[in-house]
Amino acid sequence: MQRLAATGLDWSLITVVTLLVILATGVLEHAEDYTNIQQSMVNAALCGMPAYLILNGWLLWTRGQTAGKAAMSLMIVDHQTGNRASFGKLLFVRALIPVVVIAVGLVFPLLWLLVLVDFVFIFRKDQRCLHDWVAGTRVVKRVTDQ
Repeated sequence: MQRLAATGLDWSLITVVTLLVILATGVLEHAEDYTNIQQSMVNAALCGMPAYLILNGWLLWTRGQTAGKAAMSLMIVDHQTGNRASFGKLLFVRALIPVVVIAVGLVFPLLWLLVLVDFVFIFRKDQRCLHDWVAGTRVVKRVTDQ
């Protein structure tokens, strides 16, 4: 259940940083910005991309971890080799594609089923989510010499 706790922590932290990005950019500053609720939600979700990078970019690059995974002593590795996963896999397949799916899901609500299916995979015995399968990664306990 450490992975579930790490995911909850990541989502909480990303939400806070996303709100800071929204405030800093003024994306949702005026009353008119809220007249089209779907567009407002997409704009907010798109602010989540830089928020994700601000929060997790360095950790992913250097240690194969998000903030939540670091707090739980977990890391992301290549499923086949067990070595730290490449930054490309970590950033594009595991992080940005889900954010884009969420953003598009705000316009096309059926895509939320994909997000839900991805999340439910965390309860499998191997705890590999759908994005882990696509990226060819898995989450393991971090050994201090890695």
